[in-house]
Amino acid sequence: MKSKFVKEYFNFSKRERNGLIVLLSILAIIIITRIIIVNISDNNKKNFNEFENEIDLFLSYSMPDLENGERFYFDPNTATKEDFLRMGLCVKTVNSIIAYRDKGWKFYKAEDLEKVYEITPEEFAAIKDYINIESKSYKNTNNFYDKKTQKETKLFQFDPNLATKEEFLSLGFKPWQADNIIKFRDKGGVFKSFDDLANIYGLDQEHVEKLKPYVVISDKFKNYTPPTKKDPNIILDLNSATETDLQKISGIGPSYAKRIVEYKTRLGGFINVVQLKEVYGMTEELYSSIYGNFTINTDNTKKININTAEYFDLVSHPYISKENAKNILNYRNFAGKIKSTDELIKQKAVDKEFYDKILPYICTE
Repeated sequence: MKSKFVKEYFNFSKRERNGLIVLLSILAIIIITRIIIVNISDNNKKNFNEFENEIDLFLSYSMPDLENGERFYFDPNTATKEDFLRMGLCVKTVNSIIAYRDKGWKFYKAEDLEKVYEITPEEFAAIKDYINIESKSYKNTNNFYDKKTQKETKLFQFDPNLATKEEFLSLGFKPWQADNIIKFRDKGGVFKSFDDLANIYGLDQEHVEKLKPYVVISDKFKNYTPPTKKDPNIILDLNSATETDLQKISGIGPSYAKRIVEYKTRLGGFINVVQLKEVYGMTEELYSSIYGNFTINTDNTKKININTAEYFDLVSHPYISKENAKNILNYRNFAGKIKSTDELIKQKAVDKEFYDKILPYICTE
């Protein structure tokens, strides 16, 4: 009786057997497809090691690592490239120091290191207490006795475009003469040759002639083209202004103009004048004096397509960190395509503060 019941229970008709085979086949296909999709997804996970190495190399060139740098006494006239790198200076700065020396210029006191074009105030502040310049490293120095002042003056190489008032005084200039030189520079004047210095009003020509062998003017000043006269009422579109245009505004010299244009390029364009505060070296005082000279046209703001951008494209933007770049790319990989930028915040790929800041600079097509 029991055997008959079992036999009847497990006995299927031909139609039932065919249906069971079809059902099992569908289940097998679903399982196999799931395994394949998971494997493909794992294989498609982005490996950012290569990109990270590239960005680390880029940052090490332009960004110092002062916190991890070693501290030791050194003479900037004789220190090697490796010595400067050990201190945590960035490669860009170190190359500028070496180039400065290769032109025959010397460091006679710690503050001379600030003359190097690429060195930042943070870098100089971190190493200035360890600068130990030995007199034997000086070259092309000489002394002369000034009969008028009855003082002995030590001569050294200097660029009149960069020298401080204290250096001019050390070279034997009177305070008012040094002030005249600096006023000439503050008004946009540039010394392209020794003759330009000799023509400054009130200088003792006999004294100036003794300085002639020590005047060393860098190429950037020899080839400098001064901007047109500064206009206090000028209004410029911050996004279309060139370095020359920016120098028409009182308070903005060649260095600031270059930094503003470079930062504008990295951003993709300014969307607010307040962003000028983010420009390296911008002081609150200078910003307050110039912000009224600018308008903003955002029509040509350059945007990053987050559906096609690579890792390096993202982290090159001043607002996008490595972590944010990874989060955007991982979400894109998961979604396949980002249909709208607000997906990033809706799906919590990034936080709201970052999203609001970067929104003007991203798009999906």
